[in-house]
Amino acid sequence: MRIGTDDNRNTLSSVSCAPSETTLEETYDATISSSTTVTLNSATKFIEVSAIDKGIFLKWGGTASSSDFDGFVPQNTSKIYAIPGGQTSVQFIEEATTAKLVVLEF
Repeated sequence: MRIGTDDNRNTLSSVSCAPSETTLEETYDATISSSTTVTLNSATKFIEVSAIDKGIFLKWGGTASSSDFDGFVPQNTSKIYAIPGGQTSVQFIEEATTAKLVVLEF
C-alpha cells in the first residue's frame, strides 16, 4: 500500500509512529468473546488497536470473523490503522478466549 512521499520525494510504504494528539474516544473490552462493534467519532482519522493476551480480528463496517476480516492484531501488540473513507464503525472479534481489546481514536 502506498501512503505518500517524504520530504525528499521518497515513496513511503509504511509508517511507524503514534499520533501526537489526545484521544477522541477510548474503548476497553475484557469480554470481547463474540464481537464488539465500535462506532467511530466523526472526527476520528486513525485508531490504535491493542490485543491483550490473544489476537484480535477486525472488519470495517461489517461482521468480523476468523474467515472474513480486514486486519489482524497479534497478541500483546498494537497497530495503528487509518480510517478508510466513509467508514463509521469497525467490528472486532477475538482469536481465542481471554482476549482483551483496547481501541484509541485519534
